Amino acid sequence: MAAAMAKPECTHQFHKDQDQELRSAIDHLKRFSFSDQEDERQAWEDVFECFGAQVEDVEMMRELQIHIRNAVSGEEVKRVWLRPSDTVARLCEATLCEAGQVLAESHRFIFQCQELQHHVTLRHAGLCHGDTVDLIRVPLEWQCVTASHDGTARIWHLESEQQRSAVERVNSSASRECTGLDLKSHGVLRHAVFSPCKTRLLTMSTGQGGVGQLWCANSFEHLCSLQGGALSATFSSNGDSLVGLDADGNARTWSAETGRTLHKMSSGIEDAEMHFAQFSHCGRLVVVGEDCCVQLWDSSTGELLNTLHGHEDVVKTAAVSSDGELLLTASADGTARLWSCKTGECLQVLEGHAKPLALCSFSPGRLQALTASQDGLVKIWQLTDQQSAQLNTSGAGCHITAESMFTLKADGGVVNSACFSPDGACLLVSDASETVKLFGARSGELQSTFGGTHEDWVRAASFSDDGRLVATASYDGTAAIWDATTGTCVHALKGHDEAVVSADVISS
Repeated sequence: MAAAMAKPECTHQFHKDQDQELRSAIDHLKRFSFSDQEDERQAWEDVFECFGAQVEDVEMMRELQIHIRNAVSGEEVKRVWLRPSDTVARLCEATLCEAGQVLAESHRFIFQCQELQHHVTLRHAGLCHGDTVDLIRVPLEWQCVTASHDGTARIWHLESEQQRSAVERVNSSASRECTGLDLKSHGVLRHAVFSPCKTRLLTMSTGQGGVGQLWCANSFEHLCSLQGGALSATFSSNGDSLVGLDADGNARTWSAETGRTLHKMSSGIEDAEMHFAQFSHCGRLVVVGEDCCVQLWDSSTGELLNTLHGHEDVVKTAAVSSDGELLLTASADGTARLWSCKTGECLQVLEGHAKPLALCSFSPGRLQALTASQDGLVKIWQLTDQQSAQLNTSGAGCHITAESMFTLKADGGVVNSACFSPDGACLLVSDASETVKLFGARSGELQSTFGGTHEDWVRAASFSDDGRLVATASYDGTAAIWDATTGTCVHALKGHDEAVVSADVISS
């Protein structure tokens, strides 16, 4: 492993000096390689750009030594060697691989007074050779909420193996009883999820045309219901509001504090049908699918900003990139489309599926995207900025293209769920089987299979917010919690009388 290798400091400094000399030589040539002819000048610029890119590629291959320091004691924990292209998640893995990762602890890395996000590369985080990163260990407790067709949502308080005594570990099995409360709903439950701030709980049920209810995540007290009913609803990234479709099928935003309507969004087109409504990551936009088009609304004013046309059948779902610049739509016409949120321009049509699409999403770092279809395929796309010389010289924006990287075939030809891990390194797929599969996001290699617990299809699978646990919900009436690294089932959650349709696990 790179983390365990000892590297001489003089070697790294020698390569760094060589890189700097090469960059200086290129800059020197730029000053003297000019021409009055536009085509010759452009040719020289292309050559210099190519040389610069090659130097950058070499630099990205060179490993950096990062010093890990205990933020409390100030003592050095470890020195790791990683490449600038490695993510903070890889830094965490390299730091903890020898001591062993403890599920009862959260590990946070601080650099220059900023917490490093796990999906960010070391280069983008500003880390250089010899830098010191502070490690903070935070004790954790885990909670899981499950929703079932039996009409209840259950809260599970999960103990880690480290938190249980040796006697308890010997005398008890992996199964856990529900130590929280059963939350009764109106009709069949569709979904249950914690708010991003982990203070509220949302349950969605089918009764009375669609009911959304908010509960206190600590006391389990019922707080309010969403005004106008709700067929669907999701939290904003800060947890202050929700967006979805009301019982009449119109898009709305609600206050997470009171459940009252903030804005009701309708295009006014007679007989038009809305199919979904969701926030962008920053919460500034509301994306609404109405028949074959997609609408972008201002979430603060409820004003319609743009309507995107191009799909030839119903738009089933959409995703906005983490930086808010790109929109990905998935349609029943068998295609996905990549759009600019700013201009509304369709940048590319993503083809390759034989049946209607059901899912789409971006990776956390916006480098990749996935699409899933009723044809039983999950396709992974690489996103690239294609900058023309004209755009480079004018300082304008860039054009994004998507290229198919690889395709995953689901068991039984059914994709129940598919998502990226929080660091963007893995893909989690549930299909027409009792197992869940974890794939590498770069090449599609199968890394792990989570199985041996469920006795019927896994309806849904998702990561915890830090990516260390996986929660699965099955038609057999059970849910399970898995160690994402080892693929081991750490908790089997039994108690529902009918199919479990969602499971959400968080650290508290």
